[in-house]
Amino acid sequence: MNARRSSSGSGWPGVLKSVGLKVLQFVFVVWATYTVTFALIHFLPGDPVLAALSLKGGEATSTDPAVLDGLRKQYGLDGSLWDQYIRHFVALLHGDLGISIATGQPVATMVARVLPNTAAIAGLALLIGILLAVAVTYFAFVTKRAWLRQTLLQLPPLGVAIPAFLMGLVLLSIFSFGLGWLPSSGTRNPLSVVLPSITLALPVGAIFFQVFSAAVFEAAGGAYVFTAVAKGLPEQRIFFRHVLRNAMLPSVTILGLQIGYLAGGTAVVETVFSRDGIGRLTVESVLARDVNTLSGVVVVVAVVYAAVNLLVDLSYRLIDPRTQRRATKTPVPTAVAKEA
Repeated sequence: MNARRSSSGSGWPGVLKSVGLKVLQFVFVVWATYTVTFALIHFLPGDPVLAALSLKGGEATSTDPAVLDGLRKQYGLDGSLWDQYIRHFVALLHGDLGISIATGQPVATMVARVLPNTAAIAGLALLIGILLAVAVTYFAFVTKRAWLRQTLLQLPPLGVAIPAFLMGLVLLSIFSFGLGWLPSSGTRNPLSVVLPSITLALPVGAIFFQVFSAAVFEAAGGAYVFTAVAKGLPEQRIFFRHVLRNAMLPSVTILGLQIGYLAGGTAVVETVFSRDGIGRLTVESVLARDVNTLSGVVVVVAVVYAAVNLLVDLSYRLIDPRTQRRATKTPVPTAVAKEA
């Protein structure tokens, strides 16, 4: 009994240490993203303010040094690179992403306006992709026909190989222009998220399926599955009760990567369907040479990606308690054996 209490008590410091390391990793990813983005943007040749204003105002853009100095100060691009780096980083810690050169609006306001639109299609795409992957894997697991199983397992390359813009145009032609069931663009109609989400769900679901199906069939070769089959349990129960949970750990890992991809990989889909979102805002800021907006969007995407991966790492302990024992190095089996 004492040994069990000792092992339990020594486990909490290890858990806190592991969580602290994950949080530090989160902070490092965000800082590194900001630093690399700042360096890439400010080491490009040319004056970012003059370049943005030239695209915005054409030949009528003023080149008066006094006017340009005032604009640089207004947009936070005055002073040395080191001063800008520190000033922008401190502002970032307070939630200030700067002022857009193209629109004159706070970047944080612009991102907050379009972020829900991107979150809507990304969340629905992730849900559809996961459901499709689980459904196809389930039918491949329970089928008795080897040719059908192999056919189902060969479906993912199609989802990855078909370009997103091509799939989006096909869906628009069929369900919007042909049948008229769903809107073709915009964000006002609640059904406008369906076609973009399906377009994103195909490659996301295909990649998730490749990892998930491999984990399922690897788990199906375990001794516990052999025992369940020997007991005469139906395959449906074996899949959902025994195989599914053991296949979740590698699947959750790839799921975190897919969420990060969805956070910043919606540019093509949002352009095809004319939706306001993070991806389209990124494209517009690049075309307008709006370095403040571009930097702010990249940092926000990095925060989302790092936060999701932090949650994924923390969820390992809930999915598989053995990861907590390895992380805390708690000798539970030894303590129990000594107690016995």
